[in-house]
Amino acid sequence: MGDRQNDPKYDFKAPEDNIKKWKPKSYENNAFQGASPFDFYMRKKNEDKKRKEKERESKAKMYSYQSTGVSTLAEENAKAVNAAENVRKGEARKMKEDAKHVNMAAAGFGVEQASRNADFQRDQAYKEEKRNQKEAQKDINMAAAGFGVEQASRNADFKRDQAYKEEKRNQKEAQKDINMAAAGFGVEQASRNADFKRDLAYKEEKRNQKEAQKDINMAAAGFGVEQASRNADFKREKAWKEEQKTQKAKQSEFDMARAIF
Repeated sequence: MGDRQNDPKYDFKAPEDNIKKWKPKSYENNAFQGASPFDFYMRKKNEDKKRKEKERESKAKMYSYQSTGVSTLAEENAKAVNAAENVRKGEARKMKEDAKHVNMAAAGFGVEQASRNADFQRDQAYKEEKRNQKEAQKDINMAAAGFGVEQASRNADFKRDQAYKEEKRNQKEAQKDINMAAAGFGVEQASRNADFKRDLAYKEEKRNQKEAQKDINMAAAGFGVEQASRNADFKREKAWKEEQKTQKAKQSEFDMARAIF
């Protein structure tokens, strides 16, 4: 029973939604196509059902429309948008209707036809120029023309590349003769020696600090700042506890029955 109560199938529905809508059978579109009285009766019956279904849907829509009451701000905005859209659609329909009655054969000799003629002539001139360029390029000997600017540029690039590769080879050959063991005593070795000495000095200082800390008597040194701080905290806590005990003693002597009156 609990599942049926939570089932949305049994929720409240509007009266127009509870009516079972009529739909024609899948076979009725091709059935009853003869000329017999039975076929005529069945076609007429289906037409009456379709008409009644349309009437029922129209009445339900009118009932739903008339029972909405005062429209909301969103509905009013939607109506304004729809009105503007209907105006735009009406203007578009009017333009289409006006365009149907235009005689393009007569009107084409005006500005539109002149523009199209100019475009056609420009296109023809462009195509003619391209054909002339292709014809002129057919007579060019690329093998002979290659020794011009293009060939000179390629030769310069080749020479530059060759010089770069030669310089790299010379650098590699020169690096082969360098004795890294002997050269290590230069800047690199000096830097490493300085780092080593600095590390040794740091470690020596740490050892000295640890040796000095070994001789400190923490029991004797505790009477200094740390001990004074602890003593002050101890006295403050004792004073607070004494005050709490005094308050409790006063409250125990207080007669609540007499204080109420």
